[in-house]
Amino acid sequence: MEIELAASAGFCFGVKRAVNLAVRAAAEHPGKPIFTLGPIIHNPQVVADLERRGIHRADDPVKILAGVVIIRSHGITRQTLEALETRPEITIIDATCPFVRRAQEIVGQMAAEGYRVIIVGEDNHPEVVGLLSYGGPNRTLAVSSADDLPAELTERGNRRGGDNVALLAQTTQSFDTFRAVANRLLPHKGETRCFNTICDATSQRQNESLAIAGRSDCMIVIGGYASANTTRLEELCRGVLPNTHHIETAADLDPSWYAGARRIGVTAGASTPGWLIEAVMVTLQTGGNSKGKSG
Repeated sequence: MEIELAASAGFCFGVKRAVNLAVRAAAEHPGKPIFTLGPIIHNPQVVADLERRGIHRADDPVKILAGVVIIRSHGITRQTLEALETRPEITIIDATCPFVRRAQEIVGQMAAEGYRVIIVGEDNHPEVVGLLSYGGPNRTLAVSSADDLPAELTERGNRRGGDNVALLAQTTQSFDTFRAVANRLLPHKGETRCFNTICDATSQRQNESLAIAGRSDCMIVIGGYASANTTRLEELCRGVLPNTHHIETAADLDPSWYAGARRIGVTAGASTPGWLIEAVMVTLQTGGNSKGKSG
């Protein structure tokens, strides 16, 4: 049995930066309470590890009386950031992924210039919630697919079709979905400006994972169950290989999935730490019926 591990599996630049900033904060602010607003990344094992280091999760900034507040990699709303900046008793460490920050700036600029801003993504995801706040409720909309677009932007001849539109994507979104939304906007009369804000690492990981799934008998996708980019990886790989399984840790593996498999493909989301990936690889290698190898 061969085991092929995606070279791009695991922490992306933004996640690695956020975790490093949190660990550094604990070292540089001894004795101070340290909080992250929501989970710093969508991986419960990493969040638990940071908790053991004295870095606590807080969901309501109002309940943080003083100390250090770390803004998670997904970013926060403009209103929450502005409220924190008025509180001198709080030290802010901004761990927002630079790619998310760029998308926030584009949303703010396009909305200020009068564009209707459409974000391809999950409207309840913290990154998208933050992006929406930079454009305002009347100028900004999140859609998960082309079918969610308002009819006035997709029907020819509609009098509201002259609105200028700026299109962006959640940084972990599938490019195929982003392109489908862009294509559906072609009939509308106004200008459409498309900003491909999907992180390069996301596209690389998705393409590599799809290629591995195409030559495997079983595909294992490692990452937090609440991780949007990991869930999307699982969905994409399942489209190529139905025998695809999303797990959080090695304990979730079921040997029946890969019994008799000649090749197992393994990938992981952007918020999955290397030690979790290594544990899965060891389990697969020692639990198989012949030598495994990673590549």
